[in-house]
Amino acid sequence: MNIYVCEDSVEQLNHMTQVISNYIMIEQLDMTLTCATTDPYELLAAVEQHSDIGIYFLDIDLSADINGIQLAQKIREIDALGHIIFVTSHSEMTYLTFKYKVSALDFILKDDRENIDRSIRECLLICQQRLSDIVERNKIDKLEIKSGSQKLFISYEDIVYFESSPNPHRIILHLMNRRLEFYGNMKDYDDLDTRFFRCHQSYIINVDHVTSVDKKNRIVHFSNGETCYISARKINKFPN
Repeated sequence: MNIYVCEDSVEQLNHMTQVISNYIMIEQLDMTLTCATTDPYELLAAVEQHSDIGIYFLDIDLSADINGIQLAQKIREIDALGHIIFVTSHSEMTYLTFKYKVSALDFILKDDRENIDRSIRECLLICQQRLSDIVERNKIDKLEIKSGSQKLFISYEDIVYFESSPNPHRIILHLMNRRLEFYGNMKDYDDLDTRFFRCHQSYIINVDHVTSVDKKNRIVHFSNGETCYISARKINKFPN
């Protein structure tokens, strides 16, 4: 889970990032401090680079042409399920979050640094628990992989096929509109689910995405326009 912080005070920004980094390390949370900035547009650019649910610590008064609540509204357009926490000295502005419908997880007041630290840790723990609950409810139909520094949960239905990578001990995961490469062994996914079929030494395919099989040329065609080979000994075992 990616964490983003936007705070116009450099001193406060540095303090918050230190609290967050320390707590992630101590509790070994499945989180990454992805962006800490005084610039709301830099934060938005960072959010657009990631597709998973994020955690956002936002100051309300950002000394910019948008405030933290307006920033939260823009974040909601990208990350509808993200956890938004306002860190502010303007408690009287909390009513605006209802006007902008941003569904904040919490409001942390800046009047007490000890309270800020404690509240940040509590929010991180709540977010970690919610993520664990989501994974637990959906783990039967989700593939968990680590791509770069990110841990991703991919729905089986979004997987078109697995391909053995030319890079040792790596697999290329073909989705409908993108590809991901991660460390793994193809044999670990042979029995992933009944919809997956090992059609070749280098490929495991999702039969739900197969549109046709060219038996003469031993080529499988998929719903996203891609193709892969099917071995001669597997072509007659292909599920109808």
